[in-house]
Amino acid sequence: MNISSIVVSTLPENSEVIIEHFKAGDFCEFHHYEDGKIIVTIEGNDVSEEIAKLRIIEQTPNVISALMVYSFCEDDLEAEKEKLQKFGDFPDWLNEENFDAKKIRYSGNLKNHGL
Repeated sequence: MNISSIVVSTLPENSEVIIEHFKAGDFCEFHHYEDGKIIVTIEGNDVSEEIAKLRIIEQTPNVISALMVYSFCEDDLEAEKEKLQKFGDFPDWLNEENFDAKKIRYSGNLKNHGL
């Protein structure tokens, strides 16, 4: 499953009609509006499904632009988890909420370690 956020730009006088169109459709979920910017999310089983939904948004009358700002893919998450598991156990302090990040000393390049 993929989920992405989209910032839709329009003229303020067109925003109410566009928002109602988005709310009535099954291709996105409306979240926020401010000064000609509408925030929606789209979901899809794969990237092609998300792109199809983005195209619907872009082709909506009076939409100036629709830009994908953030995208999450479960497949990517699983691949990253597998990479981390190759390195074994991590120090307990990495999971401590109150650990002071200023105490972390970086002395290398993560690319050299396969991350």
